[in-house]
Amino acid sequence: MRRRLAIATLGCKVNQVESASLAEGFEQKGYELVDFKNKADIYVVNTCAVTAKASYESRKLLRQAQKNKPLLVVATGCYAQVGAEEIFEQVEGPLLIAGQKEKAKLPEIVEDLKLPLKEKKVLVSEVKELKTCEPYPLSRFRGHKRAFLRVQDGCSLFCTYCIVPYARGPSRSLSLEEIKAQVIRFLEAGYREIVLTGVHLGLWGHDLTPPRTLLDLLKLLEELDVPRWRLSSLEPQELTEEILAFLKEAKGFCPHFHLSLQSGSDKVLRKMGRRYRAKDFESLLLKIKETFPQAAIGADVIVGFPAETEEDFETTFALIERLPLTYLHVFPYSPRPGTPAARWPQVPPHRIAERARKLQQLSLAKQKAFYRAHVGQTLEVLVLRYLEEQGLYEGLSRNYLKVIFEAKNDDLGRMVLVRVERAVDSWLYGRSVHQTV
Repeated sequence: MRRRLAIATLGCKVNQVESASLAEGFEQKGYELVDFKNKADIYVVNTCAVTAKASYESRKLLRQAQKNKPLLVVATGCYAQVGAEEIFEQVEGPLLIAGQKEKAKLPEIVEDLKLPLKEKKVLVSEVKELKTCEPYPLSRFRGHKRAFLRVQDGCSLFCTYCIVPYARGPSRSLSLEEIKAQVIRFLEAGYREIVLTGVHLGLWGHDLTPPRTLLDLLKLLEELDVPRWRLSSLEPQELTEEILAFLKEAKGFCPHFHLSLQSGSDKVLRKMGRRYRAKDFESLLLKIKETFPQAAIGADVIVGFPAETEEDFETTFALIERLPLTYLHVFPYSPRPGTPAARWPQVPPHRIAERARKLQQLSLAKQKAFYRAHVGQTLEVLVLRYLEEQGLYEGLSRNYLKVIFEAKNDDLGRMVLVRVERAVDSWLYGRSVHQTV
């Protein structure tokens, strides 16, 4: 009888890709994959450590899994790497704690264990010595109509609020040959859109021999005729004029930019260890808007960082208010143990919540205006899923607009042209006028 295995994933898109690859690896060894809420023989939690709350949620899932009295529970990922001791002390039951280096080999490691595991076992190697990026190959991206292409791991910048360099090690890149092979697998599986992702995407290629740049990677996607491809988050200084010029002519590029702002105050940016200033960000945004008038442009913002005064926040708010941003990801700062910023005097929680609320309201207003501006237009939409309650389908435009419309089940994963008839908050409603691919 096949053993039943369940995987839960917290955190970023990179974690999602790695979990999907692990799932395929376990399936190839004969395991039956089941939902994490169901009874399983083995549970794997791919943890996150970006905030203290993420670590708490990771422990919560591990304890939840132990209630089913499985043969084994595995904690892996970022929190397992930096918080192995906490997990060991606070989670009971048969437990394997596997670090980042060990994660890619989990199917083999679990196969070699004698189950049920009678004691806790820790396999966590140092990440600072890692030199190569594990490929985590996929034949398909389970449960998704868009494929995430993980091309890079780790970060070498050590911003003062961030645990990621300690949890994932230095920046490491997949080779162009490995990336090309994965793109071809996705295209053969029928994916029409690929999302480039990494822990620090803009550093891709710097560690390869000979060194490469992000532009080399983008050229590969065009050469392979990927119908639609999209960039995940970038640092402002990494989106060069040369890249923008290439993107303007690239037929597969989706005009959607997500940039890491974090603060509009130069004083706070310096304290964070960021490598740009507010005027650099503003200049880039105006250039993007000029080059791609219809582009969705999002930004990450941290509010309540230890160095942030009320004046600093107002400076950030004013910058965002005047810029052509279309949405924000607002992160209320919470101290992450193990980072320099966690040791500094903290902004009171009620101030952080108040500032976050103001920025979230501004984000919603910008997003609504962006959606309303597209009423009456015809958009190319990738059909993502069926919304059972509404009896309609949801799709995504090239410039990151959510569109709801009537379609057929056969349209899932395909692209259709949709005429937009109205906007409601952060949704567009329309009707399909022609199937394209």
